[in-house]
Amino acid sequence: MRLPDLTPWASLLLADLALLWLLQGSLGSLLPRGLSGLWLEGALRLGGLWWLLTLGGLLGCLGALLPPLCLVTPLFLSLRALVPGALSAHPARVASASWSWLLLGYGAAGLGWALWAVLSLPAAQKGDQGQENSKALMWRLLRLSRPDLPFLIVAFIFLVLAVLGEISIPAYYGRMIDILGGDFDPHAFASAIFFICAYFFGSALCAGCRGGSFLYTMSNINLRIREQLFSSLLRQDLGFFQEMKTGELNSRMNSDTTLMSRWLPQNANSFLQSLVKVVGMYSFMLSLSPGLTLLSLLDVPLAIAAEKVYSLRHWAVLLEIQDAVAKAEQVVREAVGGLPTVRSFGAEEQEVCRYKEALERCRQLRWRRDLEEAIYLLFRRMLRLGMKVLMLNCGRQQILSRSLSLGGLLSFLYYQEDVGQYVQNLVYECGDMLSNVGAAEKVFRYLDQKPNLPPPGTLAPSTLQGLVEFRGVTFAYPNSPDRPVLKGLTFTLRPGEVTALVGPNGSGKSTVTALLQNLYQPTGGQVLLDGEPLSLYEHCYLHRQVTVVGQEPVLFSGSVRDNIAYGLKSCSEEKVLAATRAARADEFIDEMEHGLNTDVGERGKLLAAGQKQRLAIARALVREPRVLILDEATSALDVQCEQAVQDWKALGDLTVLVIAHRMQTIQSADRILVLRQGQLQEQAQLMEGQDLYSRLVQQQQQQQQQQQEPEDSGPITGASS
Repeated sequence: MRLPDLTPWASLLLADLALLWLLQGSLGSLLPRGLSGLWLEGALRLGGLWWLLTLGGLLGCLGALLPPLCLVTPLFLSLRALVPGALSAHPARVASASWSWLLLGYGAAGLGWALWAVLSLPAAQKGDQGQENSKALMWRLLRLSRPDLPFLIVAFIFLVLAVLGEISIPAYYGRMIDILGGDFDPHAFASAIFFICAYFFGSALCAGCRGGSFLYTMSNINLRIREQLFSSLLRQDLGFFQEMKTGELNSRMNSDTTLMSRWLPQNANSFLQSLVKVVGMYSFMLSLSPGLTLLSLLDVPLAIAAEKVYSLRHWAVLLEIQDAVAKAEQVVREAVGGLPTVRSFGAEEQEVCRYKEALERCRQLRWRRDLEEAIYLLFRRMLRLGMKVLMLNCGRQQILSRSLSLGGLLSFLYYQEDVGQYVQNLVYECGDMLSNVGAAEKVFRYLDQKPNLPPPGTLAPSTLQGLVEFRGVTFAYPNSPDRPVLKGLTFTLRPGEVTALVGPNGSGKSTVTALLQNLYQPTGGQVLLDGEPLSLYEHCYLHRQVTVVGQEPVLFSGSVRDNIAYGLKSCSEEKVLAATRAARADEFIDEMEHGLNTDVGERGKLLAAGQKQRLAIARALVREPRVLILDEATSALDVQCEQAVQDWKALGDLTVLVIAHRMQTIQSADRILVLRQGQLQEQAQLMEGQDLYSRLVQQQQQQQQQQQEPEDSGPITGASS
């Protein structure tokens, strides 16, 4: 077992003994007698040890021990001198004290140093980087609140006025007691009552204005944080949402943003109120009795130490509670969102057990938080009780010596009763502000999240042909980088043609549409539009020129017009009506009571499936796109939707990509591309194959050959499956 290195401690002891020996001689005789001489001796001792340890390179490990070692004896004797009737026998100098006094001083200094080391352990474990991070978060929160600075200044002015009025009232209580106990003066008594009432009503009015200003500021900050967070989330790449759980995002959007918005208005309100009251009350207390005021400071170190331990533990528990609540919300969302799956597998009891476990974890954490709070409050109350007994005893001695009046003691006790609570609130608010900064750290993490996307493009040409080229495109999803979905894909989509992309499930058809919408970036190769990479086009311009209609179109709550013109900053009534006619949606819209102003309900639940399809088609056509993608959109079309699909070929110059399994839709395409395991099948392979997709291509080739003959033999109307 390796023994600890005692060299630094031995060096400190030898240096201290050498300084004490010097202070016993002529240097010590120059110091005044009494408490002032003790403090000067402690200051010289501190300076000498600091200099010697700096020369020896030991200041880093022993520097925190020097203040308690050199100043604990002067501080103890100064506080003891404030207690009336206390024993006055004490050494004139530490240098000339007995060995028992020196050992007692070393023991007290070591105990204080050990206590501070234990209290500072969590912060030391956190590290300098964590402390700098907390400071940076606080500054970011302050900068975020800069637009509300005028309201904060007004709130601070009302706060000071309210506190000054409130702390002036106990002074007049003491004056009334002195008036009643001495020669009664009716005019002075009435004047005291008038000022008490004036201060009371003025303080209440200013407190209301202060609270209103802070609440208004808090609502502004909350709105600003949520708006910025929502905007940041909408700009993330799709891979981010595949890795992030919805419940966690919901927790950040609701609970954490609320804690952040409270940081400056609510915490600053309580913190500044406590600070101004503490300063004002101690000023009044010093004017009444300096000795009692210094004596009342005895509980401050213990209160601060207890508050520091409690706030650190409280901050850690709050973080665990936030994560537990987010997990419980995630369980609810998964179970409710996937209720058909839960019910089909008979897993209702399993989901209830999962939710019960999540709630039990939250309950245990909250119980732990409340238990620690109860223990802390019990300690504080016992400490306040001890201080009351000490104050009453010392106050009685000062009244007997006529250095303090009865009314003055009553006013002092009023202040002393409240000042301890406000000191406690002052330290508590510091810990609470740290806990809210912890919530801000998670929100700022999302605000600083950089999407895995190329820089925004700027291309927005006035005319666009709609020529799409896939050149050697390779792609793998971010969560599975070693499993490529597309492998060297090369093909061209030409204006005026309807191209059908078919293939078995998992062959990569939907990935092709995602790349064509610029939702992902190819890991290899390029996707070109009119010869330029998609990433070079301006975002809104690209998604006006390239639109998609999915198998299950997503509609949003609002009117029919809102859903058709979704994402367009300005869209005329004529364009909306033209799009509804082109999508064959005008018939059922005209039958609605409010026409285009009819509410479609949440996710369009008030509409039938075919009606939602036609609205999605109108939403795509209102943009007058050059490239139209039908991703499984024709697998469940009604008769009107099917007719609209056939009309697209009549547009002449529109590039259409159809991904479908409907035979009639595929056969009507100008070209059929077959995709297998991320690769296009060669023409020779398809002409020799006997599967469904190969037969479709063979029939299309026969149909094209028949159309090229002088006599029209008519189109093929069916296909074997």
